[in-house]
Amino acid sequence: MDIHDIRDVLDVRKCILARSTFDDVNLSNSSFNDINLSLARITQANLTNASIEDANLSNLRISNANLSVVTIESCQLAGMRIDGVLVTELLVAYAAQASKGS
Repeated sequence: MDIHDIRDVLDVRKCILARSTFDDVNLSNSSFNDINLSLARITQANLTNASIEDANLSNLRISNANLSVVTIESCQLAGMRIDGVLVTELLVAYAAQASKGS
């Protein structure tokens, strides 16, 4: 199925669109619920002001991304690394340093 140069609202439910390609597509202000994006490759994406909730992001790789002013709350961080450093270790070091300053 090809959809080219269409400017309309698309309502997709209970579909299998595996191995589909979306290129130069504006999906701003769209909603994605109960979506399987495993093995997906997302490049040159603008996720400014987007919200990701109740998601399984295990084994996700983020590179060359602007993560300024990103908020991560109430998340499982075991094994998460930033530039090779375990985030849990960074948080322990931060807490230790913060307690020294009290």
